[in-house]
Amino acid sequence: MRMVFILLVLCLSLSSFEAFADVDSDQKTLVYSTNPLYPPYDWAVDEYTFDGAAVELLEKIIPPGVILKPAVFPWKRAMLLAEEGEIDLLMPLRITPERSEYLNFLPNSAFHNPIVIFKLKSRDISVTEFSDLKPYVGGVSRGDTFGGGFDEYWRSELTMKVVDTMAQNFMILDLGRIDYFVTGYYTGMTYLKKNNLDTRIEAMDFKISDVYIHFGFSKMYKDKAVMDYINDRLGELNETGEPDSLLMKYIDIYIENDREFLP
Repeated sequence: MRMVFILLVLCLSLSSFEAFADVDSDQKTLVYSTNPLYPPYDWAVDEYTFDGAAVELLEKIIPPGVILKPAVFPWKRAMLLAEEGEIDLLMPLRITPERSEYLNFLPNSAFHNPIVIFKLKSRDISVTEFSDLKPYVGGVSRGDTFGGGFDEYWRSELTMKVVDTMAQNFMILDLGRIDYFVTGYYTGMTYLKKNNLDTRIEAMDFKISDVYIHFGFSKMYKDKAVMDYINDRLGELNETGEPDSLLMKYIDIYIENDREFLP
């Protein structure tokens, strides 16, 4: 009887292994995540799904046979999970030395992402260099980085309030509890238009930085063929202007969307 039981266990184990091997040989799964509230680039629809320009771009460039699996988390948590290898791909984000320690960034960019300062239209604030912000209290969203030397500068020289989301920052800016808020131009303008705040809040002409953002693969993800395929397709679509077209498309889609979700 014991021998029959052992044989049965072995048969079941072999069957499970063969089933797993069949799935693995035909399909690959790519676990990805992104900022859950950074329209028009990306946003969380619910606890399982993302939408936005970056999502459609990824769907256009994913290799045949690779299945996409979204992982919806707060942005800081998603970055930690990518560092641990639980998430394969983060998209799209700015290249920094810190992030480059745990992410392999694709050479071809995904989108343009100018960083600007938002202020109340009623406030007389003039900025031509970072030091002009010293008399004021600013706001940033937790986990955001901006480039152009601003990250180091604001931490050492400026008075900043750090809160979790862009929505919170625009709310306290509208209430006058901060003097300005730093974020991406396209994301900021999309949020203002959707929430009818563009009559009271405006983007200043001065740019904090003018950078491109990229797809970043966890250094624990080892499928170079998938990364090379996506990078090559990004290069092809960049030549056609497809990423810019997607940004314009998803500005309108997000503004028409009636609900928001935050993990």
